[in-house]
Amino acid sequence: MTADTHFCDLTGHASSQLQTSVFYEIKDMARGETVTFLFAEDPAIILHSLNLQLRNNLRWDVSEEPDSRWRTVIHRAEDVPPVDVLDILKRDHKRLDAMFSQVIHLTDSGRLEIAHELMRAFTEGLRKHLQVEHDMLVRAIRTPPNAQGFDPSAAMMQEHNEILNQSVMIEASFEEDDASSASVGPLLAILAGYLSKHEQREETTLFPLWTGALNKAPEQARAALFNKVKEILLD
Repeated sequence: MTADTHFCDLTGHASSQLQTSVFYEIKDMARGETVTFLFAEDPAIILHSLNLQLRNNLRWDVSEEPDSRWRTVIHRAEDVPPVDVLDILKRDHKRLDAMFSQVIHLTDSGRLEIAHELMRAFTEGLRKHLQVEHDMLVRAIRTPPNAQGFDPSAAMMQEHNEILNQSVMIEASFEEDDASSASVGPLLAILAGYLSKHEQREETTLFPLWTGALNKAPEQARAALFNKVKEILLD
């Protein structure tokens, strides 16, 4: 696949086959590459569904052509700048996930000193991430409990504290005199499972509420928050 040259005409495909067809065309798309599709109808629903399946890893530009066909250029998310605060947070989730996965890999292979160093970086990155979510978003956006008394912000903050506590405990476990892959590995596995479930819940329950609230905020306030979050998580 060559950057900016791959083209796929899906105008003759049945609607029920479109999402699967797009997936197989883009599944091996590398950084810097794009795929251009031609659809017979607006692909918005298909693209949003596929992006949810792929954990928000896609970005696209859509234009309607004179013959009522829809041209869509799909990029990897990393190839375009973040568009808003929630986009930055989702990208930071992926960055932290990748870092933690590397900690697990290094630990399993017995490279404990390097794993420990990376675990420290993970914990520091986690603290910055929570600074944005706790000190900026939770304080600014009220998410009242639902009919069952469930407050998504309060629940997520409790989970954040548990994740941070576990991370600090794992850091300390690397410093034990008898630290080994066998002693640290199970702790990493427990946190890995907790992280995965937490991020899925957060991105599907809390992020939509934050997005709705931010969309109603004045443009100047949104821009100021966006710049502040970029300064903390990207610079």
